[in-house]
Amino acid sequence: MKNIKQLLLTAGMLIGCSAALGQTGNGISPMPAFHWQCDPSPIVISSNANLNHNPALHITGDGMVFDSLPYAKDYTMIVVYRPDTNEETALWQLTFGDSATRGLTTERILSDSMSISYAESTDASPAINTLRQSSPDSTAPYARLTIGGEGTMKVAEVLYYTERLGNATLRKIQSCLAVRYGITLGPVSYLDGVGRRVWDYADSGLYHHRVTGVGNDPAMGLHQLRSRSEMGGAVLTLQADSLEEGAYLIAGDNDAPLAFEQDGDVEVLGRNWKTQSTMKGRQSFSLTFDTRNIAMPGDSLVLLVDNYIYLPERLGGDSVVFDDVEFPTDSSLFTLGRGGVFWQLAQNSGAKGTKGHHTDTQSEGARSHFTTRIYPNPTSGHYTLEVAGAEQVQVTIYNVHGTVMASFQADSRELYRFEGELPTGSVYYATVATESGSQTMKLIVK
Repeated sequence: MKNIKQLLLTAGMLIGCSAALGQTGNGISPMPAFHWQCDPSPIVISSNANLNHNPALHITGDGMVFDSLPYAKDYTMIVVYRPDTNEETALWQLTFGDSATRGLTTERILSDSMSISYAESTDASPAINTLRQSSPDSTAPYARLTIGGEGTMKVAEVLYYTERLGNATLRKIQSCLAVRYGITLGPVSYLDGVGRRVWDYADSGLYHHRVTGVGNDPAMGLHQLRSRSEMGGAVLTLQADSLEEGAYLIAGDNDAPLAFEQDGDVEVLGRNWKTQSTMKGRQSFSLTFDTRNIAMPGDSLVLLVDNYIYLPERLGGDSVVFDDVEFPTDSSLFTLGRGGVFWQLAQNSGAKGTKGHHTDTQSEGARSHFTTRIYPNPTSGHYTLEVAGAEQVQVTIYNVHGTVMASFQADSRELYRFEGELPTGSVYYATVATESGSQTMKLIVK
């Protein structure tokens, strides 16, 4: 009965592999000679676990066996997995002919009767393990692949190439897998299917922690619209309703504590996130923060994105959700603020409702029909604020205590330009309210 079940599992999951990453054409990476990807079919659903909202098979016992992999003198093997414990776990083994073997565990590279230990032992975090190696001489035209076999683990994807992949090709494949399964690669940039950098490590190395993202990359068979890092300490989930082809949004954090710190007269979360985007136009996202590991989150959280403030769509229980969030630049910073002037400003800006109601400070209409610009920012005192695409405009400038410092109003213009002077050495907030929504921006006066 066990053999029959294993046969059904294997057949059922192989059916789901038609969308193999590394498609040929247009200079894209070569197709793997063997590609297994866990398929969430009813046959295997009882054995499934998840890696970043994607199915992974929980392998125990003798593991999975695949016969008739083509023999190649040089090969590349890639496995996406998560061990259940810190104990050494067998990842895979290739058998050539009757006895010659090559293999990998979470701690060693195996070659016939030899083993080479890793420089550092691995833990129970998910990983993308890659080995480029030569096969032993064999007259057998095929090899047998065993996934698992000792210990237990979750396996999401296995790729076998009959060549040693080059570094650039390998990086594209690893980047795709990292986005799909919420796994942070080492100190490297992420590449898309045509070789563009979608996460530049040189630009964002300080934020290279719990890197996660969404992307639509047909060249790599990637269509990931919801992501949360699988690395320890993750609290952020990104979600998009849709993405144009070739679009990515990647985010990583600065590894700071999940606690609020006093910043002048306001409180902000020590942990900050940075995004990098390849999107051509405007795109809104939903951001969910798991508040169970955030010290004293409170009930008056706001989202701070560059110079903009958002009120939550839903706040309560173990999470806070912000909908219709836009990142105004290709490389934006965001974090959480708490209480005080943030909550007051967001409410004064025209947002309706409180906890549990629709309270975003930038409605879809606002983003669709008007734009704002404030400059210079920072400034020595004098500033100019421009609004385009609105019929009626009300501008209010607040200090960090919520006191109104200036206000302007106008209507029936194509472009509004407001100018003013503010005392130096402080931070101010400019709220722009129009007939279709409102925005709140930060203004620094040195």
